[in-house]
Parts: sequence; structure tokens; C-alpha cells
Amino acid sequence: MMTMTVSNLIKRFRAFLADQSASMSIEMVIVIPLLLFATTGGIAYWNAFNSNSRTAKVAYTLTDIMSRHTLVDNVDMAYLYNLQNKMLPNSVLKRRMRISSICFEDGQFQVMWSYSVSGTDVQTLPVLEAADVPIDLMPDVEPQDSVILVELYGTWSPRFLNVGLDTMDWTNRLVTRPRFVKFIAHSDLNGANICPDSTT
Repeated sequence: MMTMTVSNLIKRFRAFLADQSASMSIEMVIVIPLLLFATTGGIAYWNAFNSNSRTAKVAYTLTDIMSRHTLVDNVDMAYLYNLQNKMLPNSVLKRRMRISSICFEDGQFQVMWSYSVSGTDVQTLPVLEAADVPIDLMPDVEPQDSVILVELYGTWSPRFLNVGLDTMDWTNRLVTRPRFVKFIAHSDLNGANICPDSTT
């Protein structure tokens, strides 16, 4: 009797595996949430990649614009920050920008001027000091020559379901040389346009 019962169970199990009939409503209940999750996850990952890519492109654009100046003031810096805000996607929050002119004198990098600005949702970066110059980013610079350091910072967070992506900080720091002058003067921060001595 026991052997017959086990045999019947095995037959029924095999018949269940071979059965290809199904209920459309049950399949829909199972598949639709998976499709929605996959679609939402794909959009979230694409949005993160797009946000990071566009932030880098904005940084390159601002760096190129800055390198073409011969003289700037606070109005020019505000214009660049507003341009950044227009170009960045809405998903990038806590935007901060810092532009610094860095010269080389007496074997050391010195900060000629540094301008920092941010949105109302985040604290403004402190102006760059000589001790904080990112030496690893600096190219070979001749004495009494300068470079421009453009720094853009932003925070991205997923707007959809949590698909394994947390809040991320985008950081873009680019160095370029002025195209037409040795030093790009800032009339409001360093009107003398002189590279400070390393002893001062």
C-alpha cells in the first residue's frame, strides 16, 4: 500500500512538471512586478550614469571657458556658476564650484586667487590655500607661470525605488593653462596680479 502511494505521488509530480497549461492572471501577477522593478532599476542606473557624465562635461566646458579669459571679476564667476546650474541635470543637488589661479614660484605652488560659490542647500567650500593645492593634479609649471584649477562638486541620489544605488558625490577637478596670458587676473581678489612669494 505504501509503495503504491509513493508511486502515485511520483507520477503526479512528473505530470505536474510536464503540464504546460497556466493561468494568465497568475502569470501576470508574478511577472508585472518583476518587469516594473527591472524597468525602474534600469532608469535609476541610467540616470546615475547620465548625471555623472553630464557633470564631467560641464566641468570641461567651464574649464575651457575660463582658460580663454585674460581678466575676470566676481560677476564673471557668478555667470559661470549660473551657467553650471543651467547645464547640470536636476538630479544633481548640493552644487559647489571653486575656481583658483595657482602660480609656481620658488619651487612651490602659490594661490594667486580663489573664488568659491555654492547653492543654498550646502556649505560653501573654503577658498583654496597654498597648503591645500592638490600637488598630484598639478602639471609641470615653469617659474612665474600659472594654471587654473576648476572644481565642481555635486550630490546625486536615486529618485526611484532603492535598487542598490545610494547617494553619490560627483567630484570633478580639472587643471588647465591660460591660453593667452601667463596669469588670469581677478580684479576683485588680486588686482595686482602678482604671484605671492613663498615666504609670505
